[in-house]
Amino acid sequence: MYNCKVYQECGSASMTLLNKDFRNLKEISEELGLTYQQIADISSRPDKKLYQKFKYYPEIKITRIPKIKNNIS
Repeated sequence: MYNCKVYQECGSASMTLLNKDFRNLKEISEELGLTYQQIADISSRPDKKLYQKFKYYPEIKITRIPKIKNNIS
């Protein structure tokens, strides 16, 4: 599972465009209209890439959600 958050900082305010959980990176790529390779690149390296350093480029944060182990006896 992954959480994808797309947001834009607007001065002192932040506008969230998307904050949703997905089963895999392919689902995120389909939702955002980006290639799987772009999504894998964004999720694997948190530092900004050259194509993300524009003034009005929204922040895309992809976080892996760890599996919860069920230890109920």
